Amino acid sequence: MHRFFVDSAPAERAFLTGEQARQIATVLRLKPGERIVLVADLVDHEVELQAVAPAQVTGKVVARRPVATELPFRLTLAVPVLKADRSEEIVEATSQLGVSRFVPFTSTRSVVRELSPAKRERWQKIAREAAETAHRGAIPRVDELVTWGALFVHLDGRVVICWEEATGPRLPEASGNGDVSLVVGPEGGLSAEEIAAARSHDAAIASLGTRILRAETAAIAAVAMLVGARGG
Repeated sequence: MHRFFVDSAPAERAFLTGEQARQIATVLRLKPGERIVLVADLVDHEVELQAVAPAQVTGKVVARRPVATELPFRLTLAVPVLKADRSEEIVEATSQLGVSRFVPFTSTRSVVRELSPAKRERWQKIAREAAETAHRGAIPRVDELVTWGALFVHLDGRVVICWEEATGPRLPEASGNGDVSLVVGPEGGLSAEEIAAARSHDAAIASLGTRILRAETAAIAAVAMLVGARGG
């Protein structure tokens, strides 16, 4: 069944308008009697369609069940703004893996130094669609762009910097057991001065292994490694 996030849980009947109604009616071409799932407040609401039109779709709720796919901890990813669509690759993949929130940032060696409102909105749309694909119960949030100097006040839980020059510990050991904020550097990596600043904020510095990874590969690998280590 196709899944859609909605702002509030439907009662006995569900009403969809706008882009979601258009997608159901004209893109997916669903018919009355078919079923979809609306997701709100970490609950799946199974809906049997009753009337389908591009302007409005209506249906009745036939079942409700809690979503069991969210991670048991909050995972924030501080994501560098990269060239081309590489940051979008990170957002799409790690939204499926369970990231709760993205904090875009720039640092000394960043090549791209801005994130326009339109680009940030595109990231948010990508995160939403990836979460729907992964049958998640919540949409990851994309924050506004910050600089390295302001980054750490925006991060929650245990902050772990994945640094290519770190000799240890490995990421799973450095992350502890609670909520985690992962940070991966841009194309040119992070400087020793930036790592020193991170340590002054009590961040842990972790290694992803002996190989040098591209920024987008490192971000996706770090999230997958942490989620896998915690059984997510």
